[in-house]
Amino acid sequence: MIRILGGEDHEFSFANLQAILLALGVSFDLTEIPAEKFRDQIATEKAKRLIALTQGNVALEAQAVSRSSARTHLEETKARIASSSRKLWAS
Repeated sequence: MIRILGGEDHEFSFANLQAILLALGVSFDLTEIPAEKFRDQIATEKAKRLIALTQGNVALEAQAVSRSSARTHLEETKARIASSSRKLWAS
């Protein structure tokens, strides 16, 4: 297990993962989702974090923003993130 977690076991498989989780008493469920939906979820999470950081830094949280304006800002930010050449899963 230490080799697997350390990236030293190059023959690691899903069956190995299942055996380790079973031994630890942990369940693991994989659900297949379309790539576009996954990309949208990641971009939305990043956009929400970015907007929260921006609002906190500029003290905008005290200013009233309409729901439609906030939603538009989220969608625009998400679109920019999703269309970026950077990897979505990078920090």
